[in-house]
Amino acid sequence: MKDLLHPISLVVATLGFLCLLRDVPARRRDPASTALAAVFLLSGLSFLFSITPMWNYLDRVLGTVNLSVPLAQGCVVALLACQQVVLTYWGSSPDVARRRSRRWLGAGFAVIAGLLVLFALLTPSAPRPIDFTLYYAHDGWYAAYLTLYVTAYTIGELFLARACWRLARRSTRGSVRVGLRIVALGATVTLGYSAVRIGNVIAGAFDTSLADWEGFAWTCGDVGAMLTLIGWLVPTISDQAQSVQYRIKQYRCYYGLRPLWLAFYSEAPEIELPIDRVDRAQRRRFRRISIRLYRRAVEIRDGRFVIRRYLDAAVREASEAHHRARGLHGQDLSAAVTADQILAGIAARAEGTRPEPDQLTEFADSERQTSRPMDDIDALLDVARHLPRQPARAPHLERVSA
Repeated sequence: MKDLLHPISLVVATLGFLCLLRDVPARRRDPASTALAAVFLLSGLSFLFSITPMWNYLDRVLGTVNLSVPLAQGCVVALLACQQVVLTYWGSSPDVARRRSRRWLGAGFAVIAGLLVLFALLTPSAPRPIDFTLYYAHDGWYAAYLTLYVTAYTIGELFLARACWRLARRSTRGSVRVGLRIVALGATVTLGYSAVRIGNVIAGAFDTSLADWEGFAWTCGDVGAMLTLIGWLVPTISDQAQSVQYRIKQYRCYYGLRPLWLAFYSEAPEIELPIDRVDRAQRRRFRRISIRLYRRAVEIRDGRFVIRRYLDAAVREASEAHHRARGLHGQDLSAAVTADQILAGIAARAEGTRPEPDQLTEFADSERQTSRPMDDIDALLDVARHLPRQPARAPHLERVSA
């Protein structure tokens, strides 16, 4: 059972670690993110050390029989401490979190040190990757070793389940609430593993065996661990999904603004911001879609400024009448009128004809409120949607200017 479930759990832990690793550089000053990445790394190592081929390989390379046991279980104790660090930083102030985190990490290292000492006192034997616990169940030192490990494991999982339920009730983010409840469920399931291991200690004292319960123990341990890892991943996956959606939106906005940008660039190419003098490192930054979108919006705003002196009130009035007749109103009306003003203003600048001072006007969408950066992009997109793919003068405006 162990060699069937551990590889699956190893894959889950590895994928989760790689998913979190993407955000670690950007959040290197966030102890919770670092501790959460450590949880997945340590979990993956614990499963890796326990798989029979790796167990036998470590025995040959390190020259110590069954060393995978303290290595794997030491990783488990460490990840239990790291999980508490994550919850402490999520639910407490930084100063309080730092103090509590030191206590949890200190307790974890103390337990690991105790496990290593007790393991060194065990009687050497042949490799036992499958039935290690059953084989050593009657050894007094192993009973002490298993008691220490199971006690730390059970306390860690109980604290984890309790803290996750409490923090989930306080969280305002839906993905965090769901993730923490899944973690709590996984921690509860792993208590089945604890129960069997406690039973191993008691059975050893009475010269009996719980061999028939080994499959149940590994199932509870692995299924609970997988649920815990999945629960920790839910907020991260939700954040990254939103980030991907936002980036896709940025790409769509960037290409959606192209007709509007081309309309200005065809008449006023000087709006294009030069980057030929920027060094290579900065030039790589300019290739990011967020910078490219911001740059395009700035260039369009510069283009609007260029033709602002060519906006004719008669053109605006005729455009408003035309689009009102089509049933447009509100922001749709102002965007359509602004698009007509842009085309007429570009044509007027190309011909060198400017309206009289008393005939000058503003863009129809000049009073639109844009409190956020993407609001400004949305306003420009509304105008771009009313432009033809190739810059051209609107037929009804030609009649007005004539």
